[in-house]
Amino acid sequence: MSKQSDKDKITALYCRLSRDDENEGVSGSIKNQTEILQQYAAENSFKNTRLFIDDGFSGTTFNRPAFNEIMKLGEEGKIATLIVKDHSRLGRNRLVVGSLLEEEFDRMGIRYIAIMDNIDTKNGISDLVPMQDWFNEWHAKNTSDKVRKVFKSKGESGKPLTSNPPFGYMKSPDDKYQWIIDEPAAEIVKRIFKMCVSGMGPSQIANKLSAEKVPTPTEYWISVGRKCGKPPSVPFHWCPAMIANILKRQEYCGDTVNFRSTTKSFKNKKRVDRPESEWIIFENTHPAIVDRDTFKLVQKIREGRHRQTRTGKVSIFSGLVFCEDCGQKMYYQSGKKDRRDPPHFMCSSYSKNPDTCTSHYIGERTLTNLVLESMRRVFLNIQAFEKEFVRKQVESYDSDKKKELTAKRRELEKAKKRIAEIDKLIQRIYEDNVIGKLSDERFATLSNTYETEQKELKEKLPEMESYLEAETDKTVNLQKFVQKVKAITEPTELTGELVHEFIDKIVVSAARYLDGKRYQIIDIYYNGVGIIKPLNPEDMEAGFQRHMAEMQQKQKKTA
Repeated sequence: MSKQSDKDKITALYCRLSRDDENEGVSGSIKNQTEILQQYAAENSFKNTRLFIDDGFSGTTFNRPAFNEIMKLGEEGKIATLIVKDHSRLGRNRLVVGSLLEEEFDRMGIRYIAIMDNIDTKNGISDLVPMQDWFNEWHAKNTSDKVRKVFKSKGESGKPLTSNPPFGYMKSPDDKYQWIIDEPAAEIVKRIFKMCVSGMGPSQIANKLSAEKVPTPTEYWISVGRKCGKPPSVPFHWCPAMIANILKRQEYCGDTVNFRSTTKSFKNKKRVDRPESEWIIFENTHPAIVDRDTFKLVQKIREGRHRQTRTGKVSIFSGLVFCEDCGQKMYYQSGKKDRRDPPHFMCSSYSKNPDTCTSHYIGERTLTNLVLESMRRVFLNIQAFEKEFVRKQVESYDSDKKKELTAKRRELEKAKKRIAEIDKLIQRIYEDNVIGKLSDERFATLSNTYETEQKELKEKLPEMESYLEAETDKTVNLQKFVQKVKAITEPTELTGELVHEFIDKIVVSAARYLDGKRYQIIDIYYNGVGIIKPLNPEDMEAGFQRHMAEMQQKQKKTA
């Protein structure tokens, strides 16, 4: 390359400031770096200078806009010299910095100068530079550890750790840590939850909002002046992932949820999700947009989420129907256009392998009629004979629940006993191995088998203990159920919202034939109360007589 072309090359003056120290706009530190670099360039006759600034970027990452531009120009042979105030401005990742100094800059013909550290690659690289890189990286790690401790302390105090509130909220003008409801956005959130309860999935909800040209969160925030990046390339484009993210946010119940995610390391800033067991939740820290019952119902619906059929149709019962024999879900199949194969449910085990179970086929229309009939009967019982209905269900619950809890306790005790037995078995085979009665190979096989079994049992214990401890009195759930029913008139048709509000699951038995007629039993489990046994005529008569007696008693007191 000619001397003339060398003179045309750029002298890159590079400034970088970490987010930990940044202020609004171009900070004082950037200004200070700029003055030092420009003065050094002038005093040492560096020509064709150009300033590159990365304000608010950590030294552990090299994906920085200004630095990337320098490297691009360097690859094109347009950079002669790169000057920084001090060596740490280049970066705090010793491996990357070492590669740049010893390989990349040399390959691109770039002279590197760090003013304050007296580094100039024109004079060679001192043996002290790698040590300095170690120190710079250690400083970044130490700073990261301090920030994490401050972050942890803040999160444990109940303050929200998110920089910006989720869609539907905004920061209070009086307290940046307090969230208040952003009404226009909150209405969209409420509608999304309502559509989910009605039986619509994220894809269907997203398509509907897009078709109605409802602003996406980013579009809405831009419209109200909130900084949130660039507007989307396609206006009003809601994607299923946006909907799914909104539906799982417990913050909409009024809770602060901290430590949902973290970074891999001080070098790798990629976000990774934490397990729910590591979350810290503070309840009722801000106004709720969605009530807790609705939120729990939506999570239950989402847990049983299902794919659409090829026709795009989704049943209001999808995710709720189970096979009595194998316990697996029953798949919804929209059927064919002809009446010989109407929409129906079929055992998923049978669909995958006919040898494992039977079809347990039940038509969607038949299921709809049976569930609607059951709901009408249960709702009528409650509206007309509330006290008698509650008494009957509690009596039934007491008997059934006691059997279930007894079985659970036996299962728990059996697991604990087996864990203790395995400890003794491992000790025994260890002793047999030591004295030569058991080969090393056999010992390893048995030991691994026992340890695997013990590990699985120990993992089940907390869940079993939690279930026994958390089992509540059914009368509480029953009263909630009764209140819900009393707020609804007699159902004339089934909707997705009605089904998911009241139905927990539906268990379908295999069809049986008697005298040439097909019979099939289904068990309907209602939310919070399980199978409901309707009142028989004797119960209704007893309830009516009790009601008349109470009325007569009141009349006597009035007289």
